[in-house]
Amino acid sequence: MKENEDIIEKKLEYIGLDLNNLPDFLKQYEPLNFRPLKSYDDIIYKVYRYIDIDNIEILITPTDRLTELQEKYKLAAPIGAYLDSESEENIEKFTTFLKMVSNMDEEKIEAIEEEQNLLKEQIPYRVKYTNHYVWQIYYSDAKKKYFMLVPTNEQDNNALFYLLKKKIANQEKNEKEVIFAPITHLEYSGKFLTKAKISDIENYLWYFTKEWPSVYEVYNRDNIMNLHIIGTTEVYEKTKSQYRIIIDSKEKAIKFYKLLKAMFILATGVPDVYQFTCKIEEDGSIGFYQHQTKLEYENLSQFINTEFNNKKEKINQELSEKRKLEKRLKRFNSLVEELTKDYLSRQKQIATFLECKKTFFGRVKYFFKKKKDNPASDKKEILKEKEDKQETEEINNIYDEKQQYTIEDLINICMNLQNKEKENTNLNLDIKAIETKKDVLTKKIENADMYIKEIESHKKSIFEFWKYTSKDEVQTLHEGEEKEEKKEKIGKYFNYETDLEDLGKTIDEIQRRKLSKNETDAILAVQFAPKSIAELEKEKNDEKYVINENIIQKELEALKKEYEANLEYINIKDIDLFGALSEDKTQVKMINNQNHREIEKDKFKILNINLETTLEDYIDTIKHYVGLIAEASNKITIPYNMSVYKISNKKKLEGIEIFNINPKNELQKIEEIKKDKVILCRINMKENMPMLFYSNIIFYDNFNQTLPIGIDLSSEVLLNLRKIKLNDSKEESFYINYLIDEFKIQTVQIQVYEYIASLEEK
Repeated sequence: MKENEDIIEKKLEYIGLDLNNLPDFLKQYEPLNFRPLKSYDDIIYKVYRYIDIDNIEILITPTDRLTELQEKYKLAAPIGAYLDSESEENIEKFTTFLKMVSNMDEEKIEAIEEEQNLLKEQIPYRVKYTNHYVWQIYYSDAKKKYFMLVPTNEQDNNALFYLLKKKIANQEKNEKEVIFAPITHLEYSGKFLTKAKISDIENYLWYFTKEWPSVYEVYNRDNIMNLHIIGTTEVYEKTKSQYRIIIDSKEKAIKFYKLLKAMFILATGVPDVYQFTCKIEEDGSIGFYQHQTKLEYENLSQFINTEFNNKKEKINQELSEKRKLEKRLKRFNSLVEELTKDYLSRQKQIATFLECKKTFFGRVKYFFKKKKDNPASDKKEILKEKEDKQETEEINNIYDEKQQYTIEDLINICMNLQNKEKENTNLNLDIKAIETKKDVLTKKIENADMYIKEIESHKKSIFEFWKYTSKDEVQTLHEGEEKEEKKEKIGKYFNYETDLEDLGKTIDEIQRRKLSKNETDAILAVQFAPKSIAELEKEKNDEKYVINENIIQKELEALKKEYEANLEYINIKDIDLFGALSEDKTQVKMINNQNHREIEKDKFKILNINLETTLEDYIDTIKHYVGLIAEASNKITIPYNMSVYKISNKKKLEGIEIFNINPKNELQKIEEIKKDKVILCRINMKENMPMLFYSNIIFYDNFNQTLPIGIDLSSEVLLNLRKIKLNDSKEESFYINYLIDEFKIQTVQIQVYEYIASLEEK
């Protein structure tokens, strides 16, 4: 008991609290008249600010953090009541306070102090910080006073003792100190935007980014308020980046709100026309684009006018096109009607022949029948499509000229344009259908003419005609047929999120079957010695190339140093005696929640690294692996069209290179590079092109036959670029933000060079 009292006394001494001589500010208390709102969520913080700690009252409540605020506040009492050891009614409270003191952790208090010292210099990038949740500070609007609610049932109340320590020290030194903390249960002030408008901004940003943003009112040391909007958006191939928007005036807030609202109305009003995209800007904020046009409030009116006039011009074009299509359709209808009559005339003539050939008198009658002129003999000119002269008339005065058009005007004209485009699409379909009908009728007439011509050719004499019509089978009439359009087969494109499991099982099974153990070791060696393999691969494929032995020597020395650093662990392993079977069947490991008993491959064994390894030995090993990789590259091909990615320091790559099939994993490497601009090479590969995968069999031996099948350990692949040709496709760039710490971000520009791969001709 005495030991516990000593501990409490030391802790009280640490915070500077003398229970026998309490400071006046701990004894004084004025009711706060705080009225909690039932609808408010205490977990969500909307306001962060610097608060003078002397302006924070301390209330202690016999509850826990998750108790409803109404209950917490109702049961709360000022800290003075918990420090009163003389009043019988407060003895229980005093005992509770001593128990809280005994649980105090000085290290955590020091951590809070260190954090607050950093916060005094700079507001965190994401506003909320690591220990922001420890502060349960509220604001009483009635008394213009802040207060802290401290639940006694929580184990961690170190924020209370940090606050007490600072308040006591400030009173003794007559100094002022602040903390940066969220104000719980406090709504937006409405100085810049109302709560409803901020809610709209959250909805608008979610619509465009598909991620919910956080909006905070943040007050700096000078009590000046800014709006901080923190969110996430996709920047490239499902890779996401954080962004931050800081708004420092009501005017800018209203402009930003109006811009988002205008874009939202357009995007939802005519979604087929306006699909705004989000991009990270050079300053780490977010920008909104329609194609290549950046939208800002200042150019919004110009954008609306330009779009309206463009749509108006397109409507004029569509109306002009409509008149041409209607004339063309009418002409085709007339032509088809005439062709139908011609075909029916021939059909009647052929039917007469078929009926007459059935009897003797019918044949004689048909033979002496006068030959009619071929109605189709001069039809070629009719079938030729006449081109209309280019119409130059434009449709004006459809819409009244205005100095400034509105969003409503723009949506209306977009819908009108869509209707006109739909009408013309339908007309084109009608024309296509009637063109097909015309072609079929034309073919039928041609076949009928050939049939009739065949009949007439046998009317040179009655005997020849009699012989021809007496045949058991007479040439049949061929009908016109519609032509079938050839449809191009579209190959399946690989989707990392949905197809990886199937791809993993397929590829890993193939690589286990087709690749030797030495070939899998060679593939893994590229990860361990990429520079050496690159040098010797160049020498192998270029007789004039002279290898840079310094590069190889440096990589060898680095490997030997790593070997030496791990020598104690390496010696423990019974490699010489047991080989790859150094662990027995009782040793179980996990890959993707599946048990196995296989041994992970050893880089030093694969590269034959030890303290005595010479440069010549190392070069021989690498040369051997370069040859094995070339052989292995001929054995494995991809079952999908797919893209691979690589962060690089040069625009075009060559030789043996490691790529990634997941762009998000590759872009994470940028955090280690720490440059403001990097290059990302993207190669679009086609089905059945050669590619080696870092599937499970590459990393483990499988002597026990228990290794799970799949691509579970790496999303990287190996390409032998000697076997494929890279054709330039396109270039683009984007920005992405990386959080260095709670206060700093690095905005990196990614320059993307995209290529289409084709197989090199042998």
